[in-house]
Amino acid sequence: MKKTIIFDFDGTIADTLPFIYKKIQENIDKYQITSLEHQEVIKQIRSKTTQELLKEFKISWLKIPFIYSVTKKAQKELNGQLDKVKVFPGIKDVLVELKKDYQMGILSSNLKENIDKFLSLNKLEVFDFIYCESNFFGKDKALNNLVKKYSLLKENVYYIGDEVRDIKACKKAGIKIITVGWGFHNQKLLLKNHPDYFVGKPKEIIQVLVGGSVHYSVDKMITSNCNSNIK
Repeated sequence: MKKTIIFDFDGTIADTLPFIYKKIQENIDKYQITSLEHQEVIKQIRSKTTQELLKEFKISWLKIPFIYSVTKKAQKELNGQLDKVKVFPGIKDVLVELKKDYQMGILSSNLKENIDKFLSLNKLEVFDFIYCESNFFGKDKALNNLVKKYSLLKENVYYIGDEVRDIKACKKAGIKIITVGWGFHNQKLLLKNHPDYFVGKPKEIIQVLVGGSVHYSVDKMITSNCNSNIK
């Protein structure tokens, strides 16, 4: 059976991070969440999990629905600025190449209309399906719902994402994950959470999928001190 590659959208395919950081800064100022400088906040966000950030900034879990509503508002605003959002360098060629041999999908908490528009603008209509779901109970639930909807075999599925929550969701769902180093969370935090594979460049995704080479496995990176220069 043909293998299925599921991509995250924000921070993996689309460089929406500048827009996201801008919205974070606006909300820090508006709601006086912290006295830290904006750049220091961004640095902390990239190096900490959601749970750690809530504790660090003393944000109650009761405010999660509010944060969710702010996120959805930002996603609607993003729709009018998608022409300014770039595809991460090297990703387009990789997606076109993978399309030849794999079933391709996207799983995202972003709005489907945003993803459709972005893919059209960038001539990246290579995906067999786009599944959008924001699940308060964890991304693993969304992954399981996607697998069920498209009748996929988990052993034939790889997920590609840029956040710790992607790693944790895949572990819970029993799906292999290739974590990328150009997105939201930094390399040190990602490796600390032990994804199946870590890649620093888009073209390395193909190398993992074609050979499953241990050269790109996290265990090999750690034992060979390949992560000794982590920033």
